[in-house]
Amino acid sequence: MTRLAGQAYAAPPTFFMTEHAGIDLATLLNVHDVLPPSGVGASATNSAPAIAPFAVMENDDVKVTAVLVPHGAVFPADAYRFDTDHGSVVFSGDTAPTPNIIKLAAHADVLVHEALYPAGLASLGLPQALIDHITLTHTDVAQLGRIAAESDAGTLLATHLGPGQQAVVSDATWRSLLRDSARAGDFGGPMVLGTDLLHLPVRRRGFRRS
Repeated sequence: MTRLAGQAYAAPPTFFMTEHAGIDLATLLNVHDVLPPSGVGASATNSAPAIAPFAVMENDDVKVTAVLVPHGAVFPADAYRFDTDHGSVVFSGDTAPTPNIIKLAAHADVLVHEALYPAGLASLGLPQALIDHITLTHTDVAQLGRIAAESDAGTLLATHLGPGQQAVVSDATWRSLLRDSARAGDFGGPMVLGTDLLHLPVRRRGFRRS
């Protein structure tokens, strides 16, 4: 798919880069599938079995690991962890609640996790079948405090908000929901609302990558 997309949109960036930098962008791409280890029993009908984090890549700057997460018919769907000497960040991606995230995010400095507010979703007047699908394949904001606490994350950053329209759910409401979730889940760290152009420093809490 990446090769075909590169062919479809090749002309403008190729002309620009070859004229100004002498580089063909296609030569910079080395794309491969990220697949789970064999033997874990993962399939389109068992998309996120219990799994330990598996290696994706590592160099002198960063170690990348992943786990499978459940996201409806999407398979494979992955969450990723980036460990550096400066700190560790986990991205949940699209996912329903899963113990795999807690394994991946153990002691992470920052856990970036999607958030769904079902009551806000219900106010949009969507077909019930669509609401049911979204609810089953995403994570209720009320669960985030527990997930952060069980993973011992330093900070939780809520992003990929649903609904994302401020006219439906304001930033103030999201922040209130996050505070409630932290209290309910006994999470004592910061709960940060992801907003456009947010800059969040990553500070290592003493766990070096191994």
